[in-house]
Amino acid sequence: MSKFQTKFAIITITIAGVMMSPSYAKPDLTKTVDMSLLHAKDTGYRFVYHTFIKSAPELPSSSVTDSQLKTLKAYAKPRHYQVWLAIPEQTTDHQLSNNSVKTPSKLLYILDGNAAIDDLDTETLRALSKSTPKKSAPALVFIGYQTPYRFDVDARAYDYTPPLLANTIDNSAFTEEGRERLNGGAEHFYGLMEKEIKPWVYEQLGEKPKQEAIWGHSYGGLFVLYNLFKHPEAYQQYFSADPSLWWQDGEMINYWQAYQNLPEAQLADISNNKHKQIRLTFSHSAEQTTIPVVVPTLMSKKEFAKEVCDHFEKSCSYQFYNQSHGEVFTTSLLESLKRF
Repeated sequence: MSKFQTKFAIITITIAGVMMSPSYAKPDLTKTVDMSLLHAKDTGYRFVYHTFIKSAPELPSSSVTDSQLKTLKAYAKPRHYQVWLAIPEQTTDHQLSNNSVKTPSKLLYILDGNAAIDDLDTETLRALSKSTPKKSAPALVFIGYQTPYRFDVDARAYDYTPPLLANTIDNSAFTEEGRERLNGGAEHFYGLMEKEIKPWVYEQLGEKPKQEAIWGHSYGGLFVLYNLFKHPEAYQQYFSADPSLWWQDGEMINYWQAYQNLPEAQLADISNNKHKQIRLTFSHSAEQTTIPVVVPTLMSKKEFAKEVCDHFEKSCSYQFYNQSHGEVFTTSLLESLKRF
């Protein structure tokens, strides 16, 4: 059995509830990343890459003390993104009558690209490249950072978290509750994706693929939900892995409620899109609340998942794994590659 098959076998066992002794460790944020996959042979994919640079986040001009502003400036640094595009060789080997290369019909954007590359291996990509029906292997966009580690903690904390919905005047960065790092840059990161990263990807592929999906874990899972609720036209499929629903006292719940208040005609257009698919995956107990249980009236993860999937009906599904938050990263990533 290949590593690819073994990993998916583990996923199947977990879904069945056999894996009953999970580790509750968080992701190791100090682990260096193994990027050897980018140069491995016989993966069925070829990699091209590009670097994107964005200026430091805009800081609030008022309502902060000099001391707070000093702290904010320490985290307000330019972000350097490393983006790797994996193109299936089955498309580059298949020439059309005009000698152009056939564009993959599917494209998956993967956040925390450094960690995702670290979690995949040659066998996984090779199996994916041989997807059926023939010529259906997806192109993969790993969106990472210029860092030797799996995660750039400070950069992702800003990029993946949305502005506060109630703050309609000032969309500048703000300090994360309980921590000093910056939050609130999701709309700016969305702009980078739409205006710079996606056009570069389309240029490499020759044209825009018919189906685009996005996958993210934790804060990345928040960014996936932010796109779904704020920019539902951005992708056809959304894979949100153990999103940090507790963030800012359940701020994403506010976005969900605001989404439901959109005009009925707009909601109908979104829900009736036959290509729209939402997949939610979670760790631990389905009854865990979106923030600590000391506030028992808040929506549980199961209640949130059920509400979202009841709204999108057959286009949505959710799954709880008896795994830690960190373990769900790999489980959900592999499952999403299989589903897409």
